[in-house]
Amino acid sequence: MKLKLKLTLLIAGGAYVIFIHAFLIILVLKTDFLFLAGKTLGWIPPEEWAMSLLFRILEQAEQDVDVPSGAVVLLGDSMIAGLDSRLISSDTVNFGIGGDTTRTLYARLPVLRSLTHSEAVIVGVGVNDLKYRSLEQIAHDYGMLLHRLALQPRVIILSVLPVDEAGEAARSRSYLRNEQIRLLNRLLRGECRKQENCRFLDAWPAFTAADGSAPRLGLYDKDGWHLSEEGSRVLAATIRRSLPP
Repeated sequence: MKLKLKLTLLIAGGAYVIFIHAFLIILVLKTDFLFLAGKTLGWIPPEEWAMSLLFRILEQAEQDVDVPSGAVVLLGDSMIAGLDSRLISSDTVNFGIGGDTTRTLYARLPVLRSLTHSEAVIVGVGVNDLKYRSLEQIAHDYGMLLHRLALQPRVIILSVLPVDEAGEAARSRSYLRNEQIRLLNRLLRGECRKQENCRFLDAWPAFTAADGSAPRLGLYDKDGWHLSEEGSRVLAATIRRSLPP
């Protein structure tokens, strides 16, 4: 009887161990458990390095192989990612990623080997950085980014666009303030001036009223931050006019 009980307990214990292992395997393979655990333990930077961004980097590394020489390459956050590259030129490729920051862009440059034989690189990034760092830190990171692009024949830095401060995005994000964005653009322009191959493209006139005091609301989505279809067309046209004929 005791032997039978021991065997029963042993089998039950083994079944429990198998169940726990199976559960852990499912937890790791089918969810973002490891990613969340890494963020909790401080192994992975919070939010800035989202899993979706990592997957997009891998996708773009595969797409980059087919980019021809002499292409115009778009880099940056959701403002860039939302552009129809065909509105800029037939040989433009869009490697924008929503949520991109200056640091994530800097880190992903090595997988974009097409940059070494591009005609021009358009960079539109910086607004997401305001959530994580001071203006001075962002400017420093931007300088590092431009240094890494120093061998490109032409780099065009797009100014960070204004926002509608009455919109829902600005109401829930204290860092989205046009005065801060103006100061950031001033610093980014200064970083651009340090490199011969860099040109700063100020897009504010195209996105604000005549006196520059408020954004043109028809160019923005309902959140007052991201661009509408018309806003994306205006941004594409602004970039297109900055390129040589």
